[in-house]
Order: sequence, then structure tokens, then C-alpha cells
Amino acid sequence: MPLPLSGLYRFDEFEVDPSKRAFLRNGTPVLISPKAFEVLLYLVANPGRVVTKEELLQAVWPDSFVEESNLAQHVSWLRKGLVDKSNYIVTVPGRGYQFTAQVRTEVPADGSRFIISEGSASPVTEPVFPAISGASESRAVREVASPGATTQPVKKQHRVWKILAVVGAVGVVLLVVGFFNYRKLAYARLRPPVSIAVLPFANQTGDPAKEYLSDGVTEEMINGLARVEGDKLKVIGRTSAMSFKSSGKSVAEITKELGVEYALEGSVKEEGNHLHVTAELIRGDNQTYVWADSFDGDSEQILEFENHLTDAVARSLSLTLLAEKAPEHIPISNEAHEAYLQGLYFLAQRSNSGLENALQRFGTAVAKDPQYARAYAELAVTYNLLGQFGWMSTDEAHSQARAAALQAIAADSKLAEAYAALGFNSWFYEWNSRAGEDELLQAIHLEPTNVDARHWYALMLMTSGRPAEAEQQMRAALALDPKALILRTNLGWLHYTNRQYPLAIQEMESVVQQNPDFLTAHYKLWWAYSVTRDTPQAMQELLAVARLQFKTDDAKKIATAYQEHGYAAALEAATVATHEDPPYLLVDDARRLSFAGEQKASLQQLKHALDSREGWVIFVESDPAFDALRSDPEYVSLVHELHTSAASSR
Repeated sequence: MPLPLSGLYRFDEFEVDPSKRAFLRNGTPVLISPKAFEVLLYLVANPGRVVTKEELLQAVWPDSFVEESNLAQHVSWLRKGLVDKSNYIVTVPGRGYQFTAQVRTEVPADGSRFIISEGSASPVTEPVFPAISGASESRAVREVASPGATTQPVKKQHRVWKILAVVGAVGVVLLVVGFFNYRKLAYARLRPPVSIAVLPFANQTGDPAKEYLSDGVTEEMINGLARVEGDKLKVIGRTSAMSFKSSGKSVAEITKELGVEYALEGSVKEEGNHLHVTAELIRGDNQTYVWADSFDGDSEQILEFENHLTDAVARSLSLTLLAEKAPEHIPISNEAHEAYLQGLYFLAQRSNSGLENALQRFGTAVAKDPQYARAYAELAVTYNLLGQFGWMSTDEAHSQARAAALQAIAADSKLAEAYAALGFNSWFYEWNSRAGEDELLQAIHLEPTNVDARHWYALMLMTSGRPAEAEQQMRAALALDPKALILRTNLGWLHYTNRQYPLAIQEMESVVQQNPDFLTAHYKLWWAYSVTRDTPQAMQELLAVARLQFKTDDAKKIATAYQEHGYAAALEAATVATHEDPPYLLVDDARRLSFAGEQKASLQQLKHALDSREGWVIFVESDPAFDALRSDPEYVSLVHELHTSAASSR
């Protein structure tokens, strides 16, 4: 028996409407998953009868193989939706389920409604447009009673009035529909986007080395939800989501802290090549389970299931996936997908060894599957970062990252991550802000919730002398990933380049208070205190950098140099320590020399950085550390050469 497509089913205070796919209790929607609704619909359409599991599976999943455990879970969530009436769904051991409530059914047929209650049916005929029909009849009677009227004019006028009445009624209906559609559209424009956080999926494999698997599923769900209608869903970024890993906080606490309405949580188990994945969508304010699903199958099918989850979550929130974006590419081998997940795990570490491992894993993924666009995009990001941090030569990082990003776009022209990586590459390595902006804006257009694209675009705007726009983009990125310390640090950096030093120091101090080991914040605080000539505070931050970055002996040498000879000596000791443990960045050398008052030597290092095409040269114009050089003709010549090089790359 197929699922009914129309009619109305009522029992107690509940109502099931298949045409609207609505399940109501006292007129209020009960939030259940689409498949749970179909299970309920089939049961209420067959009240009192034992419906076998095979029959239910065939009705609800006609073209898919689904294990009985999946059906059992949907029934479990359905019972939760029924609250105190959960006993209406009775499990018949070894057979199936029986719906025991008294169901009143309304089924339309040929313009009439047949109300079926407790096995009896009586037709209730309803006329079409009764008010219009009645008005036409009374007008026709008045015309017949008029003196001097003939039969033909009466019939003609009757037809005219009838037509006018129908036209008038249609006009009223259109006005009413138009008014409510206008109200609906106006509300849609005013309503903020639905917000959701994908919480870290629990690793239930029993093997800590498999953490990449649960983390990878989490990240792929975040990426998948980014394909939902662009301005209608706010998806919290990975860094913020992962900050709650093993936090012990409840969903209510997390959603309140992140300011989101919904949370998606789940778990991953693995036995050999067999995976069991569960996922649950929960309202944060009242802990209501909106939807749940599970997967049991081979590892090769996991990404296909993730696509299904993304679509199911979107439909549960009355949203749709973007039509212009193709479904996620299914890797041709499990080895390719597993290597990709491992790559994501190592990339997130942002360390030298982590990026090297990520490079290897993403390389394996694209070797196994040359059409794996997302793996190519993350490979491009990895190369970009290796060059940015000085762990790979500029030329190699630039060329390899660019090639990988272009390969990703060739495989999937709608992949935001690929355009974001290409935009960063054009801006940072080629100093071509115009091309970088075009590519980063394309990434944001394709995926408005892409945190990296907005973050890198903010930095590009910062180096282009557009601080207001840069702050707007940085705050947009922070709204998507509020727990990301790098975003908060770089908001402070933006204030620093805008010469708003108190704001910069306040922002970055809040970061190191939260995480005393966050190296980047200490670095940029050191810069801010140095340009404001707060030497004691600058020295404190330099020692924090030394503690986190240098060997213990080097850190002691820096402290001793400061105590015996002052700040300039400490800066020189820091430069020596940096050079003893390469790689090092030439622009960093120039900044230290400038802080020490050695402007000519600082300028020479900047020239060396320009000749080496070190990416960090793009920040020199906006960095207050080099303000003392601005009037030097050699500095003016250097900036001119920088712009000439950027123009030649366009």
C-alpha cells in the first residue's frame, strides 16, 4: 500500500495532513523528521492493523535498502513526538507495529468530503462559491420581477451579473493572496537567518587514532550545510564548533553561548570497514529533538550518507540546497576519502608537522581520485599556509598552491574553498589585490558562510587602505566563528594597522587571557606595545614569544640581554635566536630592526624581502612599525616597485 498523498487524519488532539506534510498537536506543529512523518502517516492510515516491518520499509523507503535498526530509531523519535500518547504505537514482537488510537479520517472524493469515523462514512456535499452563487440567484429573481422586462434580457443580464460576480470574487481572492504573500515576503526579508552549530561528532571507535574520522564527519557536515540557501542559514565555523569538544556542556549551554537556534550532534563507530553514524538535530531553547537519522554500512558510503543528512537537516528547517551547486562529489575510493579526512585533521593543527602531514594526505587523496575537487582545494590551502609561515619557499608555495586551486576549480567550478585559496594566493604571493578581491568575492558569493574567504578578504582590504570594509568582513567572519582566536587576534591587528592602539591592545589582551599559549596574539601585542613605546609591556610579550617559539636557552639569552643592555639588545638576541632555528621571515627581521631604531638596516631587509618576493611585503604599507621610513626616498622607491610588481602580475 503506497503512502496517502491527501486527506486528513485526526486522533485525540493530533492531526496529520499528508498534503502539507504537517503533524500538529492542538494546532501547533510537532517537529519530527521527514521519514518519521512518513512512518506515522502509514500507521495512522492503517489503524488497528499490525503493519509489518517489511511493509513499512517498503512504503517509506521504496527505493533504498535500510536496516530495521533505522526504522526502530524513527519509531523511537516518533514516540517522543507523541509525548504522553507514545503508547499508541505498539511494538508487536517479531512482526511490526500497531497504531491503537481511534483515527478520524477525512478523505476528499469528487468535490465532496467523506467523513469517516469509527468505520462509518457519510458524504457532506459543499457547493462551489456558495456566496457568489447565492448573490447571482437573488439578483436574477429581482430582474424577473421588474416591470416591462422580457425573458431574453433577463437571461442576458443574469449571465452578465454572474460573470461580474465571479470576476469580482477572483479579484478579491487575488488581493487577499497578494496581501498575505506580501506580508510573507516582507517577513522573510526581515527575519534573520536560521542559525545552527554542528557540534563535534563523538568518536566511539574506541581508538584515539581514529579521531580524524569523527572530526572529518563534523567538518564535512559544516561544509555540506554551507550549500543551503545562501542568506537563510548561518552555520557556525569549525573552530568554534570544535572548541566544545569534550567540554561536557549541554546543548542548551552551547547554543546559548554561540547564539544559535539549533545544534546538530552525533557519533561515529567503526568496526572493520563497517560504520555506524548517528545524527540528531536539536532545538537549543527547549531541547526538542527535531530530527534524527542513522547510517549503517560500508565506509565507502559515508559521504553519500552525509549528503543525505545535509538535505534532511535543510528540509527539517524548511530550507533547500542551492540549486546551482552540484551535490558533493563522491570519491571513487574509500582510500581517497580517508586520506582527505586525515588531511583535514592535520591541517587544523596549523603546525609545521601538521601541515606537512596534511600535504601528504591530500596528495594521496587526489592521486587516488583526480576529480576530488575539495581535496585539491585543501591542498592549495596547505601550500598557501606553508609559504605564509615560512616553512616552504615562496616560489614553491605560490606555484603549487595556485596549480592545486585551479585544478579544484576545473573539477568543480562552484567550490567556494577553491576560489578562496586562489584569492589568497593572488593577493599574498602575487601582491595582486584586484585579482585576489575578485576571487575572494566569488567565494563569498558561492558560500556566504565561508569563514576563510571572509577572513582573508578582510586582510586583503586591510592592506588596500580600506579599513572600514576590512572591519566589516572581519566581524562577519567572527559572527560565523565567534570562538576563533585567530579572528579576534586579527581584529586587534586591524585596529593596530588603523593606529587605534588602545582598541588593538584590548582585543589581543583578551585573547591571551583566554589562551596564554596563543603565539600569534603575543606576537602582535609585542608589535603594538613596541610602536607605542611601552617597552616593559613590549618586553613581556617578546619573552612570551620566546617562551613559545624558541629554545629555553635562547629565551634566557633574550631576557639576560634586556636586563644587562636594554630593549635593543633583547631585539638583537631575538633575531639571532630566530636565525639559529630557520626558517625565518625577512619582514619580521625588518620590523625588529625598526623597533631597535636601526631604520637603514630595516629598509635593507625590506628590499631583500621584496627581491625574494616574500608574501609578507604586502603588509609593509599598512604596518605602523615602518612609519619612520615613510619619508625616506628609498622606501618610496620600494613601495613603487611593489606596486609595479603587482601590476605586472595582473
